[in-house]
Amino acid sequence: MELFLYDSAAFNNFLQHNSHEAGEVRFLESVIRPGMKVIDVGANIGITSVTIARKIGKDGKLYSFEPVPEYFRVLQQNLYSNQIENAEAFPLALSDRTGETEFYLKELSSGIVFEKEAKKTRVSTVTIDSFLQQHEVERIDLINMDCEGSELSVLRGAKQTLRKNKVSIFCEIHHDFLKQLGQSIGDVVKYLQSLEFQVQSVSLDDLKVGNNFEKCDYIYAHNLNERKNYAHLRL
Repeated sequence: MELFLYDSAAFNNFLQHNSHEAGEVRFLESVIRPGMKVIDVGANIGITSVTIARKIGKDGKLYSFEPVPEYFRVLQQNLYSNQIENAEAFPLALSDRTGETEFYLKELSSGIVFEKEAKKTRVSTVTIDSFLQQHEVERIDLINMDCEGSELSVLRGAKQTLRKNKVSIFCEIHHDFLKQLGQSIGDVVKYLQSLEFQVQSVSLDDLKVGNNFEKCDYIYAHNLNERKNYAHLRL
């Protein structure tokens, strides 16, 4: 599915037959509150972006990032078709440096890790810290991440933001891609813990959080000084 209407029978049917996307939608809806300021990293065609934008409401703000031009165009169209007015989309990849990087495209996925039969392109990059400073954004409440191996570099580029804000992080973990980059889920967890985050693995089947990092597909990280959006999750 590329173009979709969130409240349509077709989209509901898509979620019923795609547990990955359905789980992401369900978890995001469980942790997002009206009025939040949110960053969506690797927005792709916009399923998570539309979910977030609807949940945060008119008093919230979404900054959505998708660097691949063909995906970005679909993202923009889905935001428009779903009458999303509280979001801005940017054709940028988030990283630990501002500049350019090689990206590999295969089907509807893309990232910095080489894949066989993938199309290679170059995309512009920016750090979360520099983007927020340039756009004079003073507060971020949630960072949603699906960045195909760039997890650690994106978080390193957000160091000041993570220190300054009482922010939560919902992040898909791509173990194989991290391994190809000489990294691991352990590196991601240690980095966040060094910034005083509590990090938990996430099961999208039942929204249960725990400490099974080696097999988890997602993590949820929460600043230890701010727990109000965390207590309802099942431990």
